Amino acid sequence: MNIKFTVLASIIGLSLGSIAFFSSKETSYTLLDASDLAANPAKYEPDDLLRVRGFVKLGSVVREGKTAKFVLQLNEKEVPVFFTGATLLPDAFKEGTRARVDGVWKNGVLVADKVEAKCASKYEAGYKEEDGKEY
Repeated sequence: MNIKFTVLASIIGLSLGSIAFFSSKETSYTLLDASDLAANPAKYEPDDLLRVRGFVKLGSVVREGKTAKFVLQLNEKEVPVFFTGATLLPDAFKEGTRARVDGVWKNGVLVADKVEAKCASKYEAGYKEEDGKEY
């Protein structure tokens, strides 16, 4: 009886461990800034899932149907991005906004299937003048 229980518990343990290991490899992203990727692009393999943060460069957005090309920049370093159109670009996405892009690094371009953008005006505090009124 103890041998059957030990074998069954071992099989269940190995199965759960395998599922956890392989599913985490498929869904784990490497989070980095656009300046880090631009400074050391050779560090990342074409199958590495990357989550890259930066600002959308002014004048760089070119929309082509559902797809788009743009440049993420941070600290004067730039990363070209090709958005596949697998999901919709968020309403807040526009030039100059802060964005986070999920994709893979292929031939010097971040091929992205997901883009998130933040509207800076929602997070900025109002300015107060000396009379105490907010503007």
